[in-house]
Amino acid sequence: MSTIEEVAQESGVSVATVSRVINRNGRVSAVTRQKVLAAIAKLNYHPNAWGRSLRKGQSRILLILVPNITNPYYSPIVHGIEDIARHNRYQTMLCITDGIQIHTNSYFELLHNGNADGVILMDVRKDDREVSELAKGFPIVQCCEYCSDESVGHVSIDNFKAAYDMTHFLCAVGHRKIGLIGAANSFISTQQRRMGYEKALSENGVAVEPRYVTTAAGDYNFSSGVQAARTLLSLPERPTALFCISDVLALGALRAAKEMGLRVPEDLSVAGFDDVEYATMFLPMLTTVSQPCYQLGKTSCELLLEQLGGLPPRSVFLEHKIVLRDSSAGLPKNS
Repeated sequence: MSTIEEVAQESGVSVATVSRVINRNGRVSAVTRQKVLAAIAKLNYHPNAWGRSLRKGQSRILLILVPNITNPYYSPIVHGIEDIARHNRYQTMLCITDGIQIHTNSYFELLHNGNADGVILMDVRKDDREVSELAKGFPIVQCCEYCSDESVGHVSIDNFKAAYDMTHFLCAVGHRKIGLIGAANSFISTQQRRMGYEKALSENGVAVEPRYVTTAAGDYNFSSGVQAARTLLSLPERPTALFCISDVLALGALRAAKEMGLRVPEDLSVAGFDDVEYATMFLPMLTTVSQPCYQLGKTSCELLLEQLGGLPPRSVFLEHKIVLRDSSAGLPKNS
Protein backbone atom coordinates (compact mmCIF):
# COMPACT_ATOMS: atom_id res chain seq x y z
CA MET A 1 0.00 0.00 0.00
CA SER A 2 1.37 3.37 -1.02
CA THR A 3 1.97 6.14 1.51
CA ILE A 4 1.37 9.87 1.38
CA GLU A 5 5.14 10.36 1.48
CA GLU A 6 5.50 8.31 -1.72
CA VAL A 7 2.79 10.37 -3.40
CA ALA A 8 4.65 13.55 -2.42
CA GLN A 9 7.91 12.19 -3.80
CA GLU A 10 6.27 11.03 -7.04
CA SER A 11 4.61 14.39 -7.65
CA GLY A 12 7.61 16.47 -6.51
CA VAL A 13 5.73 18.39 -3.78
CA SER A 14 5.59 18.38 0.00
CA VAL A 15 3.42 16.07 2.11
CA ALA A 16 1.51 19.16 3.25
CA THR A 17 0.62 19.99 -0.36
CA VAL A 18 -0.61 16.44 -0.97
CA SER A 19 -2.73 16.73 2.17
CA ARG A 20 -4.25 19.99 0.93
CA VAL A 21 -5.19 18.37 -2.38
CA ILE A 22 -6.74 15.34 -0.67
CA ASN A 23 -8.72 17.39 1.85
CA ARG A 24 -9.56 20.16 -0.63
CA ASN A 25 -8.44 22.94 1.68
CA GLY A 26 -5.78 25.57 1.22
CA ARG A 27 -4.53 27.11 -2.00
CA VAL A 28 -2.99 24.77 -4.57
CA SER A 29 -2.40 25.68 -8.19
CA ALA A 30 -4.23 23.75 -10.88
CA VAL A 31 -0.95 22.41 -12.27
CA THR A 32 0.20 21.15 -8.88
CA ARG A 33 -3.20 19.63 -8.16
CA GLN A 34 -3.06 17.66 -11.40
CA LYS A 35 0.45 16.39 -10.59
CA VAL A 36 -0.71 15.16 -7.19
CA LEU A 37 -3.86 13.53 -8.57
CA ALA A 38 -1.81 11.81 -11.28
CA ALA A 39 0.59 10.47 -8.64
CA ILE A 40 -2.33 9.24 -6.51
CA ALA A 41 -3.78 7.40 -9.51
CA LYS A 42 -0.43 5.94 -10.54
CA LEU A 43 0.41 4.67 -7.05
CA ASN A 44 -3.19 3.64 -6.31
CA TYR A 45 -3.00 5.57 -3.07
CA HIS A 46 -5.96 5.47 -0.68
CA PRO A 47 -5.99 8.05 2.13
CA ASN A 48 -6.42 6.69 5.63
CA ALA A 49 -9.94 7.95 6.25
CA TRP A 50 -10.02 6.71 9.83
CA GLY A 51 -6.79 8.45 10.68
CA ARG A 52 -7.99 11.71 9.17
CA SER A 53 -11.27 11.48 11.01
CA LEU A 54 -9.55 10.98 14.36
CA ARG A 55 -7.37 14.05 13.77
CA LYS A 56 -10.40 16.14 12.81
CA GLY A 57 -12.65 14.76 15.52
CA GLN A 58 -15.24 13.49 13.03
CA SER A 59 -15.78 10.36 10.97
CA ARG A 60 -17.77 11.84 8.02
CA ILE A 61 -19.99 8.75 8.34
CA LEU A 62 -23.75 8.81 8.88
CA LEU A 63 -25.73 5.79 10.04
CA ILE A 64 -29.06 4.83 8.46
CA LEU A 65 -31.05 2.41 10.62
CA VAL A 66 -33.87 0.51 8.91
CA PRO A 67 -35.91 -2.41 10.28
CA ASN A 68 -35.51 -4.44 7.06
CA ILE A 69 -34.68 -4.13 3.37
CA THR A 70 -37.45 -6.39 2.05
CA ASN A 71 -40.08 -3.63 2.07
CA PRO A 72 -39.66 -1.54 -1.12
CA TYR A 73 -40.87 1.50 0.82
CA TYR A 74 -37.40 2.11 2.26
CA SER A 75 -35.44 2.11 -1.01
CA PRO A 76 -36.25 5.65 -2.30
CA ILE A 77 -35.86 7.05 1.21
CA VAL A 78 -32.34 5.66 1.45
CA HIS A 79 -31.64 6.97 -2.05
CA GLY A 80 -32.63 10.48 -0.96
CA ILE A 81 -30.40 10.26 2.11
CA GLU A 82 -27.48 9.02 0.03
CA ASP A 83 -27.77 11.85 -2.49
CA ILE A 84 -27.63 14.58 0.14
CA ALA A 85 -24.90 12.84 2.11
CA ARG A 86 -22.73 12.32 -0.97
CA HIS A 87 -23.21 15.94 -2.06
CA ASN A 88 -21.91 17.02 1.33
CA ARG A 89 -18.96 14.58 1.29
CA TYR A 90 -20.37 12.19 3.86
CA GLN A 91 -20.43 8.43 3.62
CA THR A 92 -23.35 6.37 4.87
CA MET A 93 -23.66 3.01 6.55
CA LEU A 94 -26.92 1.10 6.11
CA CYS A 95 -27.76 -0.75 9.33
CA ILE A 96 -30.51 -3.40 9.39
CA THR A 97 -32.00 -3.82 12.86
CA ASP A 98 -34.73 -6.44 12.21
CA GLY A 99 -36.68 -4.50 14.83
CA ILE A 100 -34.47 -5.96 17.56
CA GLN A 101 -33.30 -3.49 20.21
CA ILE A 102 -29.98 -5.22 20.87
CA HIS A 103 -29.13 -4.77 17.18
CA THR A 104 -30.05 -1.11 17.36
CA ASN A 105 -27.93 -0.62 20.48
CA SER A 106 -24.92 -2.19 18.78
CA TYR A 107 -25.13 0.41 16.01
CA PHE A 108 -25.51 3.18 18.58
CA GLU A 109 -22.10 2.13 19.92
CA LEU A 110 -20.59 3.48 16.70
CA LEU A 111 -21.75 6.92 17.79
CA HIS A 112 -20.39 6.49 21.31
CA ASN A 113 -17.03 5.31 19.93
CA GLY A 114 -16.70 8.22 17.50
CA ASN A 115 -16.99 6.00 14.42
CA ALA A 116 -20.09 7.82 13.18
CA ASP A 117 -21.17 11.46 13.40
CA GLY A 118 -24.97 11.12 13.38
CA VAL A 119 -27.84 8.77 12.68
CA ILE A 120 -31.11 8.67 10.76
CA LEU A 121 -33.63 6.29 12.31
CA MET A 122 -36.51 4.60 10.52
CA ASP A 123 -37.54 2.01 13.10
CA VAL A 124 -38.40 4.15 16.12
CA ARG A 125 -41.18 3.01 18.45
CA LYS A 126 -43.55 5.71 19.69
CA ASP A 127 -42.41 5.13 23.30
CA ASP A 128 -38.69 4.72 22.50
CA ARG A 129 -36.77 6.03 25.53
CA GLU A 130 -33.38 5.00 24.16
CA VAL A 131 -33.75 7.47 21.29
CA SER A 132 -34.67 10.28 23.67
CA GLU A 133 -31.58 9.60 25.76
CA LEU A 134 -29.26 9.26 22.77
CA ALA A 135 -30.52 12.52 21.28
CA LYS A 136 -29.21 14.39 24.32
CA GLY A 137 -25.64 13.74 23.19
CA PHE A 138 -25.68 13.02 19.44
CA PRO A 139 -27.23 14.39 16.24
CA ILE A 140 -30.32 12.28 15.49
CA VAL A 141 -33.16 12.57 12.99
CA GLN A 142 -36.14 10.26 12.91
CA CYS A 143 -37.50 9.55 9.44
CA CYS A 144 -41.13 8.45 8.93
CA GLU A 145 -41.46 6.92 12.39
CA TYR A 146 -40.75 8.90 15.54
CA CYS A 147 -41.09 8.76 19.31
CA SER A 148 -43.41 10.89 21.41
CA ASP A 149 -40.52 13.08 22.62
CA GLU A 150 -41.06 16.31 20.69
CA SER A 151 -37.50 17.49 21.40
CA VAL A 152 -36.10 14.86 19.02
CA GLY A 153 -36.21 16.03 15.39
CA HIS A 154 -38.11 14.09 12.75
CA VAL A 155 -39.52 14.23 9.23
CA SER A 156 -42.77 12.53 8.33
CA ILE A 157 -46.16 13.00 6.74
CA ASP A 158 -49.36 13.55 8.71
CA ASN A 159 -50.34 9.89 8.96
CA PHE A 160 -53.60 10.66 10.73
CA LYS A 161 -54.74 13.03 7.98
CA ALA A 162 -53.59 10.67 5.21
CA ALA A 163 -55.57 7.74 6.61
CA TYR A 164 -58.54 10.03 7.23
CA ASP A 165 -58.45 11.23 3.61
CA MET A 166 -58.33 7.72 2.17
CA THR A 167 -61.12 6.42 4.40
CA HIS A 168 -63.21 9.49 3.65
CA PHE A 169 -62.80 8.83 -0.07
CA LEU A 170 -64.04 5.25 0.34
CA CYS A 171 -67.03 6.51 2.29
CA ALA A 172 -67.71 9.20 -0.29
CA VAL A 173 -68.06 6.63 -3.09
CA GLY A 174 -70.62 4.69 -1.08
CA HIS A 175 -68.74 2.15 1.04
CA ARG A 176 -70.01 1.55 4.56
CA LYS A 177 -68.33 -1.76 5.36
CA ILE A 178 -64.68 -0.76 5.22
CA GLY A 179 -62.08 -3.10 6.69
CA LEU A 180 -58.72 -1.99 8.06
CA ILE A 181 -55.58 -4.10 7.88
CA GLY A 182 -53.09 -2.71 10.38
CA ALA A 183 -49.82 -4.13 11.70
CA ALA A 184 -48.62 -5.65 14.96
CA ASN A 185 -45.96 -3.08 15.85
CA SER A 186 -45.45 -0.03 18.06
CA PHE A 187 -44.87 2.52 15.30
CA ILE A 188 -46.64 5.82 15.78
CA SER A 189 -47.81 5.71 12.16
CA THR A 190 -49.74 2.50 12.84
CA GLN A 191 -51.60 4.16 15.68
CA GLN A 192 -52.22 7.39 13.76
CA ARG A 193 -53.50 5.61 10.64
CA ARG A 194 -56.04 3.64 12.67
CA MET A 195 -57.15 6.83 14.40
CA GLY A 196 -57.57 8.58 11.04
CA TYR A 197 -59.59 5.62 9.75
CA GLU A 198 -61.88 5.67 12.77
CA LYS A 199 -62.33 9.45 12.64
CA ALA A 200 -63.35 9.37 8.98
CA LEU A 201 -65.86 6.58 9.59
CA SER A 202 -67.35 8.48 12.51
CA GLU A 203 -67.69 11.73 10.58
CA ASN A 204 -69.40 9.87 7.74
CA GLY A 205 -71.94 8.29 10.09
CA VAL A 206 -70.40 4.82 9.91
CA ALA A 207 -69.97 2.81 13.10
CA VAL A 208 -66.46 1.53 13.85
CA GLU A 209 -66.81 -2.23 14.02
CA PRO A 210 -63.97 -4.22 15.64
CA ARG A 211 -64.76 -7.22 13.43
CA TYR A 212 -63.62 -5.20 10.42
CA VAL A 213 -60.22 -4.40 11.94
CA THR A 214 -57.34 -6.88 11.90
CA THR A 215 -53.54 -6.82 12.03
CA ALA A 216 -50.83 -8.25 9.83
CA ALA A 217 -47.19 -8.80 10.78
CA GLY A 218 -45.24 -5.89 12.21
CA ASP A 219 -42.90 -5.81 9.22
CA TYR A 220 -45.79 -5.54 6.73
CA ASN A 221 -44.77 -8.68 4.84
CA PHE A 222 -46.81 -9.88 1.86
CA SER A 223 -47.91 -13.26 3.23
CA SER A 224 -49.29 -11.68 6.39
CA GLY A 225 -51.28 -9.30 4.20
CA VAL A 226 -52.77 -12.27 2.37
CA GLN A 227 -53.74 -13.93 5.64
CA ALA A 228 -55.19 -10.76 7.19
CA ALA A 229 -57.31 -10.13 4.11
CA ARG A 230 -58.59 -13.71 4.12
CA THR A 231 -59.70 -13.21 7.72
CA LEU A 232 -61.80 -10.17 6.83
CA LEU A 233 -63.10 -11.52 3.53
CA SER A 234 -64.24 -14.74 5.20
CA LEU A 235 -66.70 -12.90 7.45
CA PRO A 236 -70.38 -13.73 6.85
CA GLU A 237 -70.93 -10.07 6.04
CA ARG A 238 -67.60 -9.23 4.47
CA PRO A 239 -66.25 -5.71 3.88
CA THR A 240 -66.82 -4.10 0.50
CA ALA A 241 -63.54 -2.20 0.80
CA LEU A 242 -60.20 -2.81 2.49
CA PHE A 243 -57.85 -0.05 3.60
CA CYS A 244 -54.35 -1.43 4.24
CA ILE A 245 -51.73 0.64 6.06
CA SER A 246 -48.99 -0.56 3.69
CA ASP A 247 -48.91 -1.20 -0.04
CA VAL A 248 -47.26 -4.57 0.51
CA LEU A 249 -50.20 -5.57 2.71
CA ALA A 250 -52.60 -4.24 0.07
CA LEU A 251 -50.91 -6.34 -2.60
CA GLY A 252 -51.41 -9.31 -0.30
CA ALA A 253 -55.10 -8.37 -0.06
CA LEU A 254 -55.34 -8.35 -3.87
CA ARG A 255 -53.89 -11.86 -3.94
CA ALA A 256 -56.33 -13.07 -1.28
CA ALA A 257 -59.30 -11.56 -3.11
CA LYS A 258 -58.32 -13.26 -6.36
CA GLU A 259 -57.84 -16.62 -4.66
CA MET A 260 -61.28 -16.27 -3.06
CA GLY A 261 -62.94 -15.52 -6.41
CA LEU A 262 -63.58 -11.82 -5.75
CA ARG A 263 -63.14 -9.26 -8.50
CA VAL A 264 -61.32 -6.01 -7.77
CA PRO A 265 -62.80 -3.44 -7.92
CA GLU A 266 -66.20 -4.85 -8.98
CA ASP A 267 -66.68 -6.93 -5.80
CA LEU A 268 -64.10 -5.33 -3.53
CA SER A 269 -62.14 -2.09 -3.41
CA VAL A 270 -58.59 -2.20 -2.07
CA ALA A 271 -56.51 0.79 -0.99
CA GLY A 272 -52.93 0.87 0.24
CA PHE A 273 -50.46 3.28 1.74
CA ASP A 274 -46.99 4.45 0.56
CA ASP A 275 -47.18 4.29 -3.26
CA VAL A 276 -44.22 1.96 -3.71
CA GLU A 277 -43.11 1.05 -7.22
CA TYR A 278 -44.90 -2.29 -7.02
CA ALA A 279 -48.24 -0.46 -6.77
CA THR A 280 -48.30 0.01 -10.55
CA MET A 281 -46.46 -3.15 -11.60
CA PHE A 282 -49.49 -5.44 -11.37
CA LEU A 283 -53.13 -5.30 -12.40
CA PRO A 284 -55.28 -3.90 -11.03
CA MET A 285 -53.00 -0.99 -10.21
CA LEU A 286 -53.31 0.06 -6.61
CA THR A 287 -55.18 3.05 -5.20
CA THR A 288 -52.97 4.35 -2.41
CA VAL A 289 -51.71 7.15 -0.22
CA SER A 290 -48.57 8.48 -1.89
CA GLN A 291 -45.73 9.46 0.40
CA PRO A 292 -42.86 11.61 -1.00
CA CYS A 293 -40.35 8.92 -0.04
CA TYR A 294 -37.31 10.31 -1.85
CA GLN A 295 -37.99 13.76 -0.37
CA LEU A 296 -38.41 12.23 3.09
CA GLY A 297 -34.90 10.84 2.76
CA LYS A 298 -33.42 14.09 1.45
CA THR A 299 -35.06 16.17 4.15
CA SER A 300 -33.99 13.82 6.94
CA CYS A 301 -30.36 14.09 5.85
CA GLU A 302 -30.61 17.87 5.53
CA LEU A 303 -31.99 18.09 9.06
CA LEU A 304 -29.16 15.90 10.32
CA LEU A 305 -26.56 18.08 8.61
CA GLU A 306 -28.15 21.12 10.27
CA GLN A 307 -27.54 19.52 13.66
CA LEU A 308 -23.98 18.63 12.72
CA GLY A 309 -23.54 22.29 11.85
CA GLY A 310 -24.65 23.35 15.32
CA LEU A 311 -28.34 24.11 14.76
CA PRO A 312 -31.00 22.71 17.12
CA PRO A 313 -33.22 19.77 16.09
CA ARG A 314 -36.42 20.56 14.26
CA SER A 315 -39.29 18.59 12.76
CA VAL A 316 -40.88 18.77 9.30
CA PHE A 317 -44.13 17.36 7.91
CA LEU A 318 -44.31 16.77 4.16
CA GLU A 319 -47.45 16.55 2.04
CA HIS A 320 -49.15 13.30 1.04
CA LYS A 321 -51.41 12.65 -1.95
CA ILE A 322 -54.35 10.33 -2.55
CA VAL A 323 -53.68 8.46 -5.80
CA LEU A 324 -56.73 6.82 -7.36
CA ARG A 325 -56.13 3.83 -9.60
CA ASP A 326 -57.89 0.66 -10.76
CA SER A 327 -58.29 -1.12 -7.42
CA SER A 328 -61.04 1.14 -6.08
CA ALA A 329 -64.56 1.94 -7.24
CA GLY A 330 -67.94 2.90 -5.90
CA LEU A 331 -70.01 0.57 -3.76
CA PRO A 332 -70.58 -2.76 -5.54
CA LYS A 333 -74.13 -3.56 -6.52
CA ASN A 334 -76.23 -5.73 -4.21
CA SER A 335 -73.95 -4.99 -1.23
